[in-house]
Order: sequence, then C-alpha cells, then structure tokens
Amino acid sequence: MSPVILRGLNGTNPLGFMAALGLLRLVRRESDAVRLGFLSDGSFYPFIDGVDVDLPALVTADAAAAKGKQSWSLEYAKEEKTGVKLVADLKAPPDVFTGFLERCVEDWSRGGGEAAAYAAAFGTNVAVDGKGNTKPTALHFTAANQQFLGTVEELRAAVTSEWAARSLFEGHAVRSGSNLRWDPAADRNWALMANNPNDDGTSVDAPVEWLAFRGLPLFPSFPRGSRIVTTAISGRGDVGRRAATKSTSLRIVTTAISDRGDGMKMTWPLWSVPVSIETIRSALQMEWNGAPRDRAMRGVFAVCTSAIRRTSQGFGNFSPASVICDQVS
Repeated sequence: MSPVILRGLNGTNPLGFMAALGLLRLVRRESDAVRLGFLSDGSFYPFIDGVDVDLPALVTADAAAAKGKQSWSLEYAKEEKTGVKLVADLKAPPDVFTGFLERCVEDWSRGGGEAAAYAAAFGTNVAVDGKGNTKPTALHFTAANQQFLGTVEELRAAVTSEWAARSLFEGHAVRSGSNLRWDPAADRNWALMANNPNDDGTSVDAPVEWLAFRGLPLFPSFPRGSRIVTTAISGRGDVGRRAATKSTSLRIVTTAISDRGDGMKMTWPLWSVPVSIETIRSALQMEWNGAPRDRAMRGVFAVCTSAIRRTSQGFGNFSPASVICDQVS
C-alpha cells in the first residue's frame, strides 16, 4: 500500500500542519494502522500511510455528519447594546463553561470521547480574561463580532468533495469566506494598509480549515493556578510546567499564554518516519530545541516556529513560520 501524499498541504504552515493532524484523526476511525509523516525533500508535504481510503469523500462525509448541534457545541446568551444575543464562541461566562464541561464529562462517561477531547482543547473553568469571561485556548484567534464556533459552522457547511480534493492534492483552493485566522496569509496588519482590511473581505480554504478544527483536540489546554496553558505554545508570560528529563535534552513542556499573546509562538516538529496519533500526541508536548542528533534519533528532520500576533481588537494571527532543517552526519 503506497503512502498518499497530500500535495495541497504544507507542514511548515501551522494551518497545514493542524489540518494534517485533523485528517489523521478522521482516518484513524477507519483503521488503527494509519500513520502520518512528512516528506523531508524540502516540500514538507504530509503523507498518510497504512490505509486505503477516499480521503476527499471521508472529509466531506465528516463535515456533513457534523451538521446541527454537536457534542462540542457551546452557545450562550450575551448581553449587548442592542439586546441579548445568542453567540457560539469559547469566551463564555465561567458558570456556563463549567456547565459545558460537566456535560462533556457526562458524555465521556457514557463512552463518547469527542466532547471531552474538544472541551479540553477549548479551555478550562479556571482562567478568566479581563472581562471575567472564560479565557480560551491560545489558538482562539477570533474576536469582535467573529465567533469561533460560529465560524467553524460556516466552514463545515461550505465543504464539498470537489473542494476537498483540490485542497488536499492541489492546494491554492482559496475562495471568499470567513476563516479561523490560522493561516499566516490571513494576517493583514492594519499598520501596513491604507484601508480597513475588513472592508476587503476574507478568503478561506474551507476543507483545510475544517480539518484543522478536527485536529484541535491534539492541542489540549490545562489549568495552571489561575491561568491557562496550551500545548505547543510558548512565549512571554511563560509560567508553564517544565519537567526536565536527565536522559535527553528534550523536555516535556506545556506553556502558559500571556494576557495579550505578544511574543508568543507555536513550535512543532516534522518527522519523516510515519507515526501513530499516540506518538504525535506525545511529540506535541515536547520541547524541540535540543541537539539535532537528539531530534534525528526520533525521526524529526525539521522544527517549525510561528509567532502569534494579536491586534488591539483581540484578533490573533500566525506569522510565516521559521524552519530549522537538521543535517546530521
């Protein structure tokens, strides 16, 4: 069985990397033998190994099946100047978010793991922002009138088989629409533009963004005192847990987010040997700034780092990633 190369995705792009993980989660339902790797020839294309399945059809079927209220759905009433508004976002009042977590735990106790997986990725009932609302994952980049889960629903509804095929195997499949701001190309710095960028509209590769959302459970958040920490994120305000390991220069790390996010970054490895989702889950919680030989011993040939920038309005964006490619003799 030959590996399926996903030439529409790029592992050095945070959106492409997360989408590859999301696809792996979906394919894992078909077979425990599925593995994910990345080409080390400079293309950084991800590839799926160990299973023979129609990937565009799988993505489309998953999006269609997610129509309507899902176990991860979170809606709450928000008081605004024009009255009460029902919103679908992660910055819920703490008591509402606590209730959401309780429902997810109940679902997990009945054998449904998806709700708990997303709840862990969304946030905790400990940390709050300056307005007293739940402080969500560091990967929450929406703000103002753009609602995170509301945008997810728009993405889901837009996915088609034809679009998914082009997104996975060709790339450059962007169309007009809202996005989760995980693609560095979505960063439009007001300081460098003559006009309000919101007036120009936004573009999106809906199948890729949907898959990235499906990969979000591999980036769980954790309470740290009165704060929240997010897997694979580090930066200013770092009070995260660091458990040193004497036998290797690699360290387990889950790092706290700061109040604004300036100076924060996401770091992730790329590996050439196809591995399971369990291995990836562990790899994402490791710090990869050790010696190149240590990384090579684990099949990692590159380490990517993308800075997180936030505007005064609260919107987040990834910057283009810097990539360190190891050459070990």
